[in-house]
Amino acid sequence: MTSFIQKRYSAFLFLFMALVPALRAQVTVSPVFPTPEDTVTITFDATQGDAGLANFTGDIYAHTGVITNLSTTPSDWKYVKHPWATTFADIKLTPVGNHLYTLTIPNIRAFYGVPAGETILKLAFVFRNADGSITGKGPGSSDIFYDVYASGSSTLLAKLVLPQQKSMVLTPGAPIVIDGEASIVSALNLKDNGVSIANSAAGRSLKYTLSASAGAHTIVFTASTATQTVKDSFSYVSAAPNKIADPPAGAQLGANLSADGTSMTLLFQAPRKTGVFVIGNFNNWQLDAKYQMNLSVDGNTWWLTVSGLTSGQTYMYQYLVDGSFRYPDPLSTLVLDPANDPYINTPNNIVYPNLPAYPTGLTTGMVSVVYPGKAPYAWKTTSYLRPQTLDLVVYELHIRDFVARHSYQALIDTINYLKSLNITAIELMPVNEFDGNDSWGYNPDFHNALDKYYGTADKYKEFIDLCHQNGIAVIMDVVFNHITYNNPIAQMYWNAAAGKPAADNPWLNVDAPHPYSVFNDFNHESQFTKDYMDRCLKTWLVDYKIDGFRFDLAKGFTQKQSTTDAQSSAYDQSRVNLLTRVYNVVQTASPGAYVILEYFVDNSEEKTMANLGALIWGNMNVPYNQCTMGYSDNSNLSWASYKARGYNTPNVVAYMESHDEERLMVRNILYGNSSNGYNVKNVPTALHRNEAASAFFYTVPGPKMLWQFGELGYDISINFNGRIGAKPIHWEYLQDSARHRLYDVTRDLIYLKTHYPAFRAGDHNPSDLDGGLVKAFHVSDVAFSTTALGNFDVSAADLAANFQHTGWWYDYLSGDSVNITSAAATRHLLPGEYHVYTDKKLAAPPSGYLRTATGTADVAEYVNLFEVFPNPSTGAAFVGYQLRQAADVQWDIFDLTGRRVFAGAISRRAEGSYSEAIPADLPAGMYLIRLSANGAIITKKLVKE
Repeated sequence: MTSFIQKRYSAFLFLFMALVPALRAQVTVSPVFPTPEDTVTITFDATQGDAGLANFTGDIYAHTGVITNLSTTPSDWKYVKHPWATTFADIKLTPVGNHLYTLTIPNIRAFYGVPAGETILKLAFVFRNADGSITGKGPGSSDIFYDVYASGSSTLLAKLVLPQQKSMVLTPGAPIVIDGEASIVSALNLKDNGVSIANSAAGRSLKYTLSASAGAHTIVFTASTATQTVKDSFSYVSAAPNKIADPPAGAQLGANLSADGTSMTLLFQAPRKTGVFVIGNFNNWQLDAKYQMNLSVDGNTWWLTVSGLTSGQTYMYQYLVDGSFRYPDPLSTLVLDPANDPYINTPNNIVYPNLPAYPTGLTTGMVSVVYPGKAPYAWKTTSYLRPQTLDLVVYELHIRDFVARHSYQALIDTINYLKSLNITAIELMPVNEFDGNDSWGYNPDFHNALDKYYGTADKYKEFIDLCHQNGIAVIMDVVFNHITYNNPIAQMYWNAAAGKPAADNPWLNVDAPHPYSVFNDFNHESQFTKDYMDRCLKTWLVDYKIDGFRFDLAKGFTQKQSTTDAQSSAYDQSRVNLLTRVYNVVQTASPGAYVILEYFVDNSEEKTMANLGALIWGNMNVPYNQCTMGYSDNSNLSWASYKARGYNTPNVVAYMESHDEERLMVRNILYGNSSNGYNVKNVPTALHRNEAASAFFYTVPGPKMLWQFGELGYDISINFNGRIGAKPIHWEYLQDSARHRLYDVTRDLIYLKTHYPAFRAGDHNPSDLDGGLVKAFHVSDVAFSTTALGNFDVSAADLAANFQHTGWWYDYLSGDSVNITSAAATRHLLPGEYHVYTDKKLAAPPSGYLRTATGTADVAEYVNLFEVFPNPSTGAAFVGYQLRQAADVQWDIFDLTGRRVFAGAISRRAEGSYSEAIPADLPAGMYLIRLSANGAIITKKLVKE
């Protein structure tokens, strides 16, 4: 043990001695406080920042612009000087030796061409070679910025140009070069722990070289005039040998808060690092020897118990690694991001009330936040039983594109809409912390933290709690295939020159072994990755009580090398082993929790995981869309059935749309088929065909998923505003009678699927779902049998229905009945016509939409839909109808005595959709609305309140 400690301590001292020459700035500017009218000299040190140009010997150019008061974000460059990869002389740097280069800018405003009156806030730089293939950026490949100051200001400014770091760990005797600058002539002073070590009675610059001494030190640079005093500071500490000891038993990675809120034990994995300190608002972000972390015996985990905290207070912290690098906790449950947080609550403070203020001027980079002693969320649901897997109807949604306020509170306010659909689960696209604010969320940086763009942790728990109160499960979409640079997992072991993880990164592959990954690919065989992922999964399952996960790109859970889809999709036992381990971790933490895999590998491998108990995402977008458009190619729907896949249980989650697929209605409208005046491109017709597709979707036994607003026929392309860009939210679709009809039919079919056991695992033949565009699908169990009939062609067709037996059959949606005297008898179906028959008369579905319409037998020849909305009505109300063909139309209103109280005019109407206003002065009461089309009559009730 002694030799191990000596070895680690020697490496520790060697590293910090080696850091001293690097304490120079990446970019310095002369004058230090430039104004827009100044001529300035930029000095670039190629060895600093990401050091991408450190060993480059050719010409170096500046890609440069400015940040002004008109910039929309902190990194929105304006007036960029010349395009990328150009070699103009005025952006070429001059080498001055020792990896230093200079660029002179004669008058900032004139050089960049910034109009008078526009305020220049910062200079912006990325340095590069001639063709831009090699760059020199800031730490983590960030852009480089330098402040520009107002002209003629008498405000005193003071700045420590050197050292650049605010906190350092040094060995006794190490030299520290100090350069303090003031904007105007001032009295200058430099103090070490309150003792003056250098001063100038009147000057603008104070330079001093300090020899580091034992203990913790705060160095303060002060500039003073008769009326103003300004300070800047840095701190350093002399490191003691690392204490080697294992963390307390039971402590988990991340922050472990004591029950009384007065202490926390931090565990931080960082193998091969030489020393780690904890800094935060509990020690004023200053280095202090008592906050030097202990190292576990195996050399992988640093830990420290921080005591003396006040219960109920907000605490922030970072890890200072190897003397100069500041990192948040990789397993933070809340992080502050100074670059993006200011835009979360715009324009008002409603999404994340009381967001903690970033400690500006005290530290840099992302910061971890904890609340020791905070009262836990008081769960209201204590006896919740999550829906059975076979009853799952999952509603996938993206908060940003579902509710305009992009918040959990807005989802809470919308719960009645979701509940009325009869869904049994909600799957949120990734809500863990991701880069930026506006995103699909598949760019994760902190898997254990919520992204603040959607609200607070307690609001998320309130949403989950409310879902559970309403019998709805909550499923998280999680992305454990990769991670972005913002997490220390990437930053701590990074190859800056190559712009990717270093070869010794404990979590990440240098390059993904498969062709699908983006960002930085996890090595799932690594125990570090397993520890990290397990900690995150348990957080969501135990602390947030979610009901399961959808694992994005489960195909990527492998170290097997592949370059093609065929290679990646082939059966991979190592991937099965890794996913089986994850499945078992989830089941141990929360027995029965759902594990849904976005897999898309060989069916034999998917079958293995399905038979284990995992659910497999089943993409049926193309076949169902071919049917709705009216094309027979690729119209085989059988793969929606687990039987077609050979699974032992119905563990395929089939879907017609997801976040990743084009919407059915978009293709219906753009490419729909037509014949003899019947045109799928007609919007009401296209919506009606989506109803027919739903009849052959929800009746297929097994779990189902629908994408947000599919129940309303959302018809904005996935590529609108870019594939992952924000999409318009159309809640007004509910006021459209044809869309409202699709909504009602959808909720009624979901009710059928979730309330009758036949649609869990009933006997059926998946080959029924093939058979071209005219289909008859049969499902049976001990309770009753079902036959779904549908004509997806654009011409009328005769169908051999093959009912399971003769006798009376009942149309579940319309309530009509038919006496089948020959099971093999053909049925004549109009284009787009569909029925769901059962041999047992079932209770009316929740909306009973089609059951409220009664009329003559030939009404379907003319009227495709008939709707009164809103109903009941307290104000304006409308009659909406859709004609299949031209007809003479009249609509009347009758009271319950049969007296006609309003007569609509007779008029000739062409094929299409129409809306008529019901008289606003109609008294409160119940009425019958009668629509006549060429003598065919249909009626509906109206309640006027």
